[in-house]
Amino acid sequence: MTNDVQSATRSPVAEGRRERLTFFRPAAAPGTEILAAYDSFHPWRVFHERYAICACHTAAAGWRYRGKEHFLADGSSMLLEPGELHANTRIHKYSDFKVLFVEPEIFASAAHELDVSGTPHYRFAQSENPELLTAVYGFCAAVEHGADALEQQSRFAVCLRRLLGFIERAPRTPEVGSGHSATERARAYLQEHFKESVTLNELAAVSGLSRFHLLRSFARRFGLPPHGYQVRLRVERALRLLRSGMPPSLVASAVGFADQSHLTRHLRHVMRLTPARYARQLGSNA
Repeated sequence: MTNDVQSATRSPVAEGRRERLTFFRPAAAPGTEILAAYDSFHPWRVFHERYAICACHTAAAGWRYRGKEHFLADGSSMLLEPGELHANTRIHKYSDFKVLFVEPEIFASAAHELDVSGTPHYRFAQSENPELLTAVYGFCAAVEHGADALEQQSRFAVCLRRLLGFIERAPRTPEVGSGHSATERARAYLQEHFKESVTLNELAAVSGLSRFHLLRSFARRFGLPPHGYQVRLRVERALRLLRSGMPPSLVASAVGFADQSHLTRHLRHVMRLTPARYARQLGSNA
């Protein structure tokens, strides 16, 4: 158990609901850790050794940080720095939240990449920004569902970019729209390596852009982030193989999905059909 979460060693029972805690350490995003908490009625008192972002889906609780009182509501996010302690002062209802822990050197490196010098410090301790909440939950969901490294890294980079917008010297916004050749190189690389586990750093090196500039420019140019584009490439190749008669059980590995459940999830999202149903309908219409 890390020092950041030392107070979470016991889960109290209140009104028949039990607090559930799950920890994840994403291999695709070294230097990070995730805590997913459900039905929490715990009076947290935590000393932080890392940056921590607590994004609350549901909450109603008072908390104290750096000598000031704050109040968490649904959609609130706590912005916590290394070397600081936060403590709940009162709790009014059960909470569901995700905590993203980031090692200081990872945070500082991202700030430097965005032309921010020195140690990053937040301007305030709490945010009600819905885009930050969405970014944290999106990254956590990608990790929990075992998404590809590119998706996890892309979603983590979005989290970092959102968070760095709240520091004392916010990073400058990169120009978007002038890097067509750079994004075309990234797209061509994805098309050539669609079955492989491409990393965000690898794609940034191919394009010649920073991770953050690449994500913004690629999405603006092609309507999808790089990991979304790679998924669509895999889905299209999967449909082609299904049309050729290949069994769904073999298609997933042939196009780069981890297993058949990943293929099914993505095909359902894009085509609203499972691979087996798609193949059956093609056979019945032949």
